[in-house]
Amino acid sequence: MHGTDVVGMLLKGSFAMLEERLEAVRDDEWSARVLPDSNKPGFVLWHCARIIDWTVSSAIRGVPEVADAAPWKDRFPRYAGAGFGIPLAAADAVTDATSAHDVAAYVAEVKASALEWFATQTDASLDTVPPMKANQERHPLYLEPDAWADIADLDGRPAWQLVVRPAGVHIRRHMGEYDLMVELLRRGAATPRA
Repeated sequence: MHGTDVVGMLLKGSFAMLEERLEAVRDDEWSARVLPDSNKPGFVLWHCARIIDWTVSSAIRGVPEVADAAPWKDRFPRYAGAGFGIPLAAADAVTDATSAHDVAAYVAEVKASALEWFATQTDASLDTVPPMKANQERHPLYLEPDAWADIADLDGRPAWQLVVRPAGVHIRRHMGEYDLMVELLRRGAATPRA
């Protein structure tokens, strides 16, 4: 076994978790709020999809994100970036502007792009350190203080750590958050709020 096998399994697992939840989420759950200052389930799923796109395209490769192309550049609010370092009102606006159907279609494109790139990787290539901060110049929003504060500790890390951390562990943390929110909504333990 090679490190690429483990990292690839983690990346594919992130996509599988997103796809499963996007297929099962109900419209009323998409935009519900479980706690007064919590993100909405729809935002969590959108953010996870955007984080994988950001990680592979922007942070590691320094190429345009899938979200930079049509139809996503017009469908997703540009001021939200990949969803890190933004205020709750902006996250709510993302939820209002998107749907599970849109995000599922976007995930399919991100998955195709990310896995095509990953298929060319080796243990040695994943050990290289990409110029992550320089790669963000395409998206000045990512270099704004609140956003950069959320990702600065990733700068100087090898590519495999970028896949494992934001596109792997971060996704799993959010999936736990999402599952808890939806479970509370389905049990009626939380009052869905706009």
